[in-house]
Amino acid sequence: MTSIDVTAFQRLEAEGRLLKPALKAPTHRAGRFGFRGEIALSLDPPVTLEAAFAATEEGNAALSFLAGSLTSYKQLPALVEILGPSAKADGKYFIYVGDLDRASRYQISIDGVSLYVFPIDDTSVYNELIDVLYLDKTKMKKFDTAEKLDVIADGAAKYDQTFEAITYEEGLKRL
Repeated sequence: MTSIDVTAFQRLEAEGRLLKPALKAPTHRAGRFGFRGEIALSLDPPVTLEAAFAATEEGNAALSFLAGSLTSYKQLPALVEILGPSAKADGKYFIYVGDLDRASRYQISIDGVSLYVFPIDDTSVYNELIDVLYLDKTKMKKFDTAEKLDVIADGAAKYDQTFEAITYEEGLKRL
């Protein structure tokens, strides 16, 4: 059974950044640990990556998968800074941002960490992930939280869609 202490979540947990967990436990995949909740970017003022889904494998110092929602595009650098060594260049990170134009779909690299950046409206990160990863929503309804995270993380690992690659600064100009 995989313990949080041997995963990329250990530091985030020690810093008190893993909030409101619906899941913070091993998943059904051997050696995988998952998190479903919020990740604190700052405590004062409180800023979080909401509706977060994340996974890593035992002994891995970085998250293999992360998805969640930010209120503002300007919060992206803070997210990458907080993740620090818990993020890796080849991880699959899907960030939904509330203040992006609906047609916006970007790949942005910040400090060597590549992010898929999408707009989000009145839907959930979960529903957005099911759509973008082409997962079967009917099958997903039958799964528990850990199994849903496994299916999403596996789908993200296979994801190879490309979007316009821009810098963070270029994205600021498009707001």
